This record gives sequence, C-alpha cells and structure tokens, in this order.
Amino acid sequence: MLVAVFLADSMLALKARNWQVYKLGGREYVSDENVAKFYGFQRFAKEGDNRIFKHPDLVMTWKVGSQSIYVNDVKFNLSFPVVDNGGKAMLSTVDLAKLVDPVLRPSYIKKPINFDTVVIDAGHGAHDSGAIGPFGREKDYALDMALRLEKALQARGFKTLLTRRNDVFLTLGQRVAIANKQKDAIFISVHFNSSGSRDAHGIETYALAPQGTRSTNGGSPWNSLLSGNLRDAENIALATAVHAHVITDMRSIDRGIKRARFNVLRGINKPAILFEGGFVTNRTEGKLINDPAHRQRIVDSIANAVVKFRTAVGKK
Repeated sequence: MLVAVFLADSMLALKARNWQVYKLGGREYVSDENVAKFYGFQRFAKEGDNRIFKHPDLVMTWKVGSQSIYVNDVKFNLSFPVVDNGGKAMLSTVDLAKLVDPVLRPSYIKKPINFDTVVIDAGHGAHDSGAIGPFGREKDYALDMALRLEKALQARGFKTLLTRRNDVFLTLGQRVAIANKQKDAIFISVHFNSSGSRDAHGIETYALAPQGTRSTNGGSPWNSLLSGNLRDAENIALATAVHAHVITDMRSIDRGIKRARFNVLRGINKPAILFEGGFVTNRTEGKLINDPAHRQRIVDSIANAVVKFRTAVGKK
C-alpha cells in the first residue's frame, strides 16, 4: 500500500507535466526522447545502448541495462536499471522524479530550502572505532573532519552544531534527536570507508533511498516499504552538490551518489546526507586520509559546496 501511494504521488506530478508514461513489468517509465524534449537538451544522440544528452554546460549519459547514469561525469546510482523498449531507453518514473529532476533543476524543488545552520555528525566514537586501517581509525578522522568543517562553515557565514566534539559514543537515535531539534538546518554525517578488498578506494555519498526502492547496495526488499523522511529531492540535491564538488576538487575515484536506509538518515527531518571520504583500509588512500592537509582540502570543498547548494535551492 505504501508503495502504491508513493507511485501515485509521483505519477500525479508526472502527468501534470505532460509526460508520456509507459508501464513495463508493473513499473512506470519515461523514454529517453521524452526526457530530451522536456528538458530542452540541445543535442540528443543514440549510440548503440548509450544515450547522450547535451546542454552547453551539462552532459548526461545513460546506458541501457545499467543501474547508473552520469551527469557531468558524476556517477549517480539509480533505483532501477535503464531498460530498452522498442529501441527507446527507458528511465523509471521513480528515478526521474526523485533523482534526475532535482539534479537537473534544483531550483524547481517545491519549497525553497532556507537554512543557516549545518548539523555535522562525526561518525562512530569511543568503543565504536569504525573502520580501522594501517594508518588510523575512522572515528578519529571523522571527528577531526567535523571540527575542521565547523570552522570552514563558520568562516563562510553558517551556524554549526556538532553531534559530538570529542571521543564519546552516541547512539544513532541520539544523533537523530540532536539534529531534529535544530530548525533551519541541513545534516551532514562524516565517515570513512572500509572493505575486505584492499584495492577498494574512492569517494561515495549517500542520500536516503526513496520509498518503494531498495538501497543501492541491496538489502531486504521489505525496507523498500519504509517511508523515509519525505525529503528525497532535497536530499539528492544536497548529495549532488557535495559529491560533485569534492570529486572535482580532489580528483578522486568516483564511487557514485548512492541511496541507503541508514538509520541516521532515515530518522532525520531535514535535508541529509552521509559522506564517505575514502577507504582507510586501502594503503594508498589510507595514507592520504591520514594527512591533515588532505582532510582540510576535503573540508574546504564540502564547505564551498554547501554555499553553492544554498544559492541553488534557497529563497529566490
């Protein structure tokens, strides 16, 4: 029932915009040609399974069968793969409404996002070390990043609130409660990554998975029934601003903007993301993360991205 309500809301918005909607295998889709026409791309090309959409300052690419698309070389992980239908590449209406539209047109988000405060959440703490690599622990790097980000954002005119500012343990519920008490704010949870493969490296950013979809990395299908915090457009717009800025500035491997139902995101009542600043378990990347100058560069990039995000989605 929850999924049906969610899809009905999405479909109502799409019909209001005169989209031609196809139903394939019980799911709704729009075509590549419809997307190209609606957003007024100056060039649209079909090259085998690839679809290329071009504006002077924006390039979007799809590939039939892929569960990711690229916008200006930034990777976005879709809720459902791009499918073929009679030679047309089809994108799910969920991905159109909850990802593509807010990314391409952040100023069209229904309500302006007016905020003057950033809630910064340093992941883990105390007995919860998080990822452990050859050069250090995630909990220490996350706290250092949070403290640095606080200074960087304050220097740019923002108020800040940290969920923790020393080596203490907070439950996910406590972190959510701290954030939800703050009005006119966005939420950024800072983490670093780990993997059983020592070759894994790169940066990824998470927003809450929309209702009716699974998380990017899988998980129980029952989780798709969870409603989330109903701020999907704002979440993906914030994730896009931060992720694209950091990937460009740091020239890091792009692991993509992903969707998940992390408890710390699911309970938040404001635009929220979880940022993974690289793999401490990778010796090369772990050595970089251990460098304070490297962490400061990431922080400055995130802070500049928040400025751009406020400009894009704030009161006009």
